Amino acid sequence: MRGEHCIMGATIMSAIAIILLVFAHIGQIASGALVNSIHMMEVNVASYGNGYQGANNKSAGGLYDSKNDQLGTGKGLRQYYRYGLYNACAYQKDGSGICNSSTFAYPAEPLSQILADTPSKFQTETNNVIKNIKPEPTFGDDGYNHAMTRGGSALIFVGSVLAAAALIFGVIKLRISFLAAAICSGAGAFLLMIGAALWTAVIAKDNFVNTVKVRSGASLGINVYAGPSLYLTWVAFALVTLSCAPYVIACCTYRK
Repeated sequence: MRGEHCIMGATIMSAIAIILLVFAHIGQIASGALVNSIHMMEVNVASYGNGYQGANNKSAGGLYDSKNDQLGTGKGLRQYYRYGLYNACAYQKDGSGICNSSTFAYPAEPLSQILADTPSKFQTETNNVIKNIKPEPTFGDDGYNHAMTRGGSALIFVGSVLAAAALIFGVIKLRISFLAAAICSGAGAFLLMIGAALWTAVIAKDNFVNTVKVRSGASLGINVYAGPSLYLTWVAFALVTLSCAPYVIACCTYRK
């Protein structure tokens, strides 16, 4: 009975972890109401117009797009840019938005993606005001952001697959299956931890831009925040980690 109880507990924890990971994975696959608030990272540029005016003493009229035009066409900034594991979407204040095409392990490159939406007459000043921040923030380092977020997303995907495999193996009442479940849950937890840590590091470094002031003394108006998907991944990691020990105990005590 000890093995049965261990498996019941491990199965419940694994199942909850998979449900949380499913929500983390579907964030930003579209701009609909179900998934538009689920994201790994948000870049809020709603106040950048004021920061632009303070930094350059020029009007920011025309800086923002209000028609949800295709992203990357220089038609104007959106107020919120949200990044998921497979996609990025941009939203207006009214909640309407548009997304890029889906890509496995979508890389977050906030500066280049913002510049791609910035109308041409604002691009040089926008690039310069960010590049001239001292010390230079990683927010403007596309290579760093690309590598870290793409690697993190790929690891979270593989970790999620292993966590699901652990759940499947765990319901097969064989000692070898319990061993496989323990191995999968241990490896899955490790990969989820590394993937979530990579995203956490990116957000922690990029949000230095939140504190930047322009020469007028006003805030730059670009703010980076962690999203619900990141927290869901960390909770799932904890649950998958906790499920590993019961699988090991079941493997050692189950008699069939």
